[in-house]
Amino acid sequence: MPNPIRLSNLERHFMRGETAVYALHGVDLTIQPGEFVALVGPSGSGKSTLLNLLGGLDRPSGGELWLNSLALHSADDKQRTRHRRQQLGFIFQSFNLLPKLTALENTAVPLMLNGVPKTEREGQAAALLEKVGLGHRLHHYPTELSGGEQQRVAIARALIHNPALILADEPTGNLDSATGAEVMALLQQLNQDQSITLIVVTHDEEVAAYADRIVKLRDGRVESEQVSRGRDEQVSRRKGKQVTEAHPGVPAALTPASSPSSPHLRFSDILRSALGNLRRRPVRNVLTAAGVVIGIITLVAMVSFGVGVQKEVQRNFETIGLENIFVNPRYAETDAFDPFATPKPERALTPTAVREIAQLPGVKVVTPILDLPRGANIALLTAAGESIPVRVSEGGEGRFSFGGTNEVLAGQGIDEGETQGIVLSNQLADTLLGPEQRYTDLIGQPVALRAELPRGESQEFPSRIVGVRQSFGRRTIDLGLAERAAITTWWFGQPDLLETEGYNRLIVRAESLGSVTAVIAAIEDMNFSPQSFEAILDAANQVLALLQALLGSVGALALLVAALGVANTMLMAIYERTREIGVLKALGASRREIRLLFMVEAGLIGLIGGFVGLILGALLGRLVDYIAHRYLIEEGVTGVGLLSVIPPWLALGALAFAALIGILAGLYPAARAARLDPVSALRHE
Repeated sequence: MPNPIRLSNLERHFMRGETAVYALHGVDLTIQPGEFVALVGPSGSGKSTLLNLLGGLDRPSGGELWLNSLALHSADDKQRTRHRRQQLGFIFQSFNLLPKLTALENTAVPLMLNGVPKTEREGQAAALLEKVGLGHRLHHYPTELSGGEQQRVAIARALIHNPALILADEPTGNLDSATGAEVMALLQQLNQDQSITLIVVTHDEEVAAYADRIVKLRDGRVESEQVSRGRDEQVSRRKGKQVTEAHPGVPAALTPASSPSSPHLRFSDILRSALGNLRRRPVRNVLTAAGVVIGIITLVAMVSFGVGVQKEVQRNFETIGLENIFVNPRYAETDAFDPFATPKPERALTPTAVREIAQLPGVKVVTPILDLPRGANIALLTAAGESIPVRVSEGGEGRFSFGGTNEVLAGQGIDEGETQGIVLSNQLADTLLGPEQRYTDLIGQPVALRAELPRGESQEFPSRIVGVRQSFGRRTIDLGLAERAAITTWWFGQPDLLETEGYNRLIVRAESLGSVTAVIAAIEDMNFSPQSFEAILDAANQVLALLQALLGSVGALALLVAALGVANTMLMAIYERTREIGVLKALGASRREIRLLFMVEAGLIGLIGGFVGLILGALLGRLVDYIAHRYLIEEGVTGVGLLSVIPPWLALGALAFAALIGILAGLYPAARAARLDPVSALRHE
């Protein structure tokens, strides 16, 4: 420290209600570089207050305090933090070692705050502890060290970053006389050999005798100053001395620790410290993270089901073909005089209209759909003369079936366009098979369909079997358009039914997905009502997206409740670690770094809970998916894909959301920790 420390009319008072209580009153003092000064006086004389002001832990109420050309009386928080981090070394009466760090890690804390890499700082700390006689205790925790050993670690910590000034507050107060003498001899030798300015607060005259000068305080004022015998000779000797050999057990002049030009606590060290702090209270932190786990399980499980259902719908629509367009007649408004009258189409889907649509640009094929009359009783007449009542699938049902239940097992299915023939369900085909016969043996066999009117009249319609497909219906058949037209015209007694009434609807397949829009526009111009699968799919996706949001909100609500637990845990941690926060601030930790440390801890609680919740949510989804598939199979539904799907965006989003919840929950506790007054924090028990 090239410049002297100057105190001019320094004051510090505290308000007790409306009364000002002075701890320091008009203190004038100058301390030369390399001087060893003892501040003595009775309790309440202002010794510790003066030490706190010199350390930048407190602000004066008046006067000036110059320290190495820094106007500490007007310095802002960043300047005072930099002053403590780079210029000062603190030695406390109660040692104030961080309990969960080893002697090596405690010694290296100032270098960690200056951004020195872990390997480098621990190497320097090990060398320094070796020199103060603790090379064999590097990896011991404070509770495993004696009082003298703890104070030696505190001294090593104060020296590790080569400070220009060391402030010691009752350094022998918790030591026996013999150990106290060793510690003071060590400090005196450091002062003499390395010209470190040393200011010691003490009420012990024997401790004060080690100093070059004794400043006595009383009632906040300098009562007297006393120069030790031989002080001038000691100072003179230090100025001319080139240190070549250290006193046994005393470190030689230290090599300045390398650090960035703008030293700061590295994020890797913040993360390492946060993980270490979380291990302090494992049960409490696990219980806190359990709230996040439950929220993420709920979020992941529910949203994954929404995603799975959406993908299944998408898959089935793509199987059917998004280039398909459903065309229906456009109906006129209901007659106001007869609201119960059957609505009439503005234009019927007649064979003529089918041919016109088939000739439109971009149209590949047109498939007319004709529904059989309601109440029609249909029976299948086999070559053996057997009559089997059957259920005829709705138009296009066998061709467009979700879940993959329309797999053709033999022959062919009802194709597109003008069709003819019968496709049997596999269960119905089983009843027609003879010994040693297969499904392929049924293909091409002539059969007949018998339709019966409600009044008892019946008519047979010849056909043939063209295929067998998988189906859950025991007596289900798919029927070609030719058979449907024959049965319908006979049922209504209108041979020209198709030319007058037309088909029920059409399925138009466009040549490509890109031509769907143009084909729809052309069909609308023909006064029909077209609708594509793509439009239906978009509407379904909107509904499913809303469903996902609703399901996800349940998990989000659970996470918000978990956030309260995280906030409570962090507040408890602040209360338990108040003294440690004060120590870190005294050693040079900034408000930002304290705040970031607690926010990272809260974020880790959320992230760890999110990771566990993601795994358990995926397992829960698989379990429910397994149960759902077993149920669907029992009900005769097969071919359904995964119902619980966790895409990468959901996994990463769940982890990020869990971490964000933790960070948000830790904002207030972190801000509260950063605002703690270091003087009050150091006094906290």
